[in-house]
Amino acid sequence: MKPYSKLLITGTIKNIAETRHCFFILIAVLLFNTISFSQNTITAGKTIDVGVARIDITPETPIRLAGYGNRTKSESEGVIHRLEAKALAFGSDAQHPSIFMTVDLVGIPGHIREELATQLSRETGIDPAQFVICASHTHGGPEVGNLLNILQYRGDTFSDSLLPLDQLIHISRYIEVLSQKLKAVALAALKDRKRALVDWGQGQAGFATNRRTEGGPVDPSLPLLRVTDPDGKLRAVLVNYACHGTTLEGSVNQIHGDWISEAKLIIEKNHPGAIAMIAVGCGGDANPQPRGEMSHVKLHGQEIADMVDKLLTAQLQPLTVPPAGRMKWIKLPFAHIPSQQELIEQTADKSVKGYYARLALDRIARGQAIPASLSYPVQVWTFGNELAMINLAGEVVVDYSIRLKNDFGAENTWINAYANDVPCYIASKRVIREGGYEAEESMYFYDKPSPLAESVEDSVVNAVHDLMPEPFNIKRATANHPALIQPEPDGSLYLTASRAKATGPNIQYMPEWKAFGWFNTEDAVEWNVQVGKKGRYDVYLDWSVSDAEAGKSFVFEAGGKKLKGKVSKTGSWFTYRKEKVGTIQLAAGLQKMVFKSNSTSEKGAMLDLRQVIIVPVK
Repeated sequence: MKPYSKLLITGTIKNIAETRHCFFILIAVLLFNTISFSQNTITAGKTIDVGVARIDITPETPIRLAGYGNRTKSESEGVIHRLEAKALAFGSDAQHPSIFMTVDLVGIPGHIREELATQLSRETGIDPAQFVICASHTHGGPEVGNLLNILQYRGDTFSDSLLPLDQLIHISRYIEVLSQKLKAVALAALKDRKRALVDWGQGQAGFATNRRTEGGPVDPSLPLLRVTDPDGKLRAVLVNYACHGTTLEGSVNQIHGDWISEAKLIIEKNHPGAIAMIAVGCGGDANPQPRGEMSHVKLHGQEIADMVDKLLTAQLQPLTVPPAGRMKWIKLPFAHIPSQQELIEQTADKSVKGYYARLALDRIARGQAIPASLSYPVQVWTFGNELAMINLAGEVVVDYSIRLKNDFGAENTWINAYANDVPCYIASKRVIREGGYEAEESMYFYDKPSPLAESVEDSVVNAVHDLMPEPFNIKRATANHPALIQPEPDGSLYLTASRAKATGPNIQYMPEWKAFGWFNTEDAVEWNVQVGKKGRYDVYLDWSVSDAEAGKSFVFEAGGKKLKGKVSKTGSWFTYRKEKVGTIQLAAGLQKMVFKSNSTSEKGAMLDLRQVIIVPVK
């Protein structure tokens, strides 16, 4: 696969199989550091106390729906999907527990999250940094205060009046009940805690497309966290994908959870008794495609569910300790604070920009100041040394995912957007310079005075670095550096991509996950290796490949000996496996070892290779 450090991509990605031949920006993988290669066994994971809970948050009355400015001004007209809040509680009381919550809403206002975090802290002792709530960003959910401007504004016919009284009452009462239900589901998850095995891995999905630029960057990674009973029975899955909940458009005035709800329904049907939770990544500039029909919702939901099933049967990385949370608030400045005279002139604008100016003038007359910045929460959860989960507020565009995964490694980084607050779009420096909806127009819908300053990207990324503990916050090498492989104390040899020499027209080293990508049948990798003792060695391959490209022939050559095989399926380019592929006889001493294709007729992509591991047979 191509390294996603290349920021510019071209061409329309029609399906996952085509990603081998496009500059696909984000590629994520699995890392299996805890596998023990003695006797080809996997080290058993330690249990963590985990509780799971769910609660229905579907409005009991018709209500104005959020997300589309062009939607009718009437209240909702029926229900397609029931909406839910779900919670995972990690850790015992002695371990200072944490709660991860998902809600089927366009966003969660920061004041609701803060009040809930305060209540939980007071009643249970949970540190607010150990609590995160992520919205699905469905555009078929009730308005909860994020986008009230949209409800009042409608093109050239906007009105400065308040909402009709019955609509305002329905929204207010819903928010009150919602807060109560969120507290109830958090407490229920804490009460449900029991011993569980927790692990995680990554797959991919392909229906998100960049809505600003045809063929532009998206994050196709699909991380999954699995919770099972000690006997292996599935209790919960938490999934993330970076795409808007906008498959159904504004013409649909029924309550629904879009592809997110559909995916959860299919997953739970496939796994009775389990709870499915879905968060959204940096998809602020990504829409689902195709879109517009209920059949498209089902199509996208099925794609997510199918990848979940693949991951549940794949090798996953055990998480052996509950998450440790760190959190801080930073100031994100706006690019320009308009003066009163500028606002007066701005009222002539017939778009939402003029509407915002009228609202701002009303506030100035009441003695309120136009804010110069917004307070922005940044949160990091780390599960030991195995996984760093970054929780960012707002509608975060894909550039943040690209940059953060470059910094911390795609193989152990999970990014949730729409987390803890949704104040507005969080545009990158590039997007702000380009302008357009996400950078400028949307800010007036979100009741903000102007686009954000270009400096916000560095501010957010620097805040993540400040919160990220070692070993994640270590600058990684940007290229492979061939070096002599020395035996470990037990005689094992780790032939990593970072210490190999690559030859061929296609192959490239991908520092984001320390592997060789775009490894085609014309390419090869070689190492200089010091073998400690003569004898028989088991050979393990650490690789990923799409199901469509799997099955090609390989040969591993070492000291005149050859080990041949076929590249087995892993489920996706994002799903890595470590598996024994054979046994080879090695002599002691210095020798060259090579991994390459074993066919002169096969063409095209072969695999993504992280390492070859050689273990003495006991």
